[in-house]
Amino acid sequence: MNERADRSGGAAPGAGRTHRVPVLVVGGSLVGLSMSVFLGRLGVRHTLVERHAGTSIHPRGRGNNVRTMEIFRVAGTEPDIRRAAATLADNHGILQTPTLVGDAGEWLFKQIDPGNGLARFSPSSWCLCSQNDLEPELLTHAVNLGGDLRFGTELLSFETDADGVTAIVKSRETGEHTTIRADYLVAADGPRSPVREQLGIGQSGPGDLFHNVSITFRSRRLADVVGDRRFIVCYLTDENADGALLPVDNRENWVFHAPWHPEQGETVEDFTDERCAAHIRRAVGDPDLDVEITGKAPWHAAQRVARSYRSGRVLLAGDSAHEMSPTGAFGSNTGIQDAHNLAWKLAAVLEGWAGEPLLDT
Repeated sequence: MNERADRSGGAAPGAGRTHRVPVLVVGGSLVGLSMSVFLGRLGVRHTLVERHAGTSIHPRGRGNNVRTMEIFRVAGTEPDIRRAAATLADNHGILQTPTLVGDAGEWLFKQIDPGNGLARFSPSSWCLCSQNDLEPELLTHAVNLGGDLRFGTELLSFETDADGVTAIVKSRETGEHTTIRADYLVAADGPRSPVREQLGIGQSGPGDLFHNVSITFRSRRLADVVGDRRFIVCYLTDENADGALLPVDNRENWVFHAPWHPEQGETVEDFTDERCAAHIRRAVGDPDLDVEITGKAPWHAAQRVARSYRSGRVLLAGDSAHEMSPTGAFGSNTGIQDAHNLAWKLAAVLEGWAGEPLLDT
């Protein structure tokens, strides 16, 4: 499944030229795009490469806590993010019920306040903004701040020395290769980080916890079934069709997380449109519910931490440094806050008012 919009644009420069830049960011999802925004705001020239053609088209992570929104406020992105998140602004609790039909359910949390009363201390509050809405806002701000963002561009290899990093990247559209010479490389390339693996940085932790398939679908009638129960997530507990239902726009677009058991030989291909639609109907409790499957994306919850966040001129951020369960949106929030913390430290070192040991903190 293609989970990202096409933003690849034109071709990268040819391999005969070396592109020089203080910072090379590898990975253009939430963490990489946030890094680009923060570096741009600090006036640090940088290039970002992302192998996918564009930003996420799947809702994925969406809970942004108070600290993250404070950071976006300082970066000037908060108003646009809140506008993008307006459709979910009134969703407030976590519901649990066997099915949505014929059962009012039990509110595990009727009113979630992730800020825990921080309104007395912070001008910002938490924000429910799906990743497919958040990433385009970050992209726009990053470009407006002068970022050189190259989607559809893959990191092929890199070498490090005492003074920097030399990387070879490839345009997936044209096949052209480009050499990029950077003072520092930031690896925001996800939990299976090829950069981290090339550096030989190991990980510790319990590993995979469980697996799900995230199913996006349209249903015009489901909003009537849900009624005024404006939940953030609804856990459906029927033993034959359990899972989690999340609204995307409270109208016709929804996400259902269905359990997936690869340890039992189950594959993603087993999740046909027909199987997914039938599972959703059973979980909701309406055998006649209109369900149009629009996408499927496998994911796993895991806990792993890199044994080091730095190797010479290469620094890890986000899931490449620490992978955690998406429950509570700790992964995305920690990654964005990584980017904020690392951006100002890189600026300080590059501008000469801090020494390199700052990057070890």
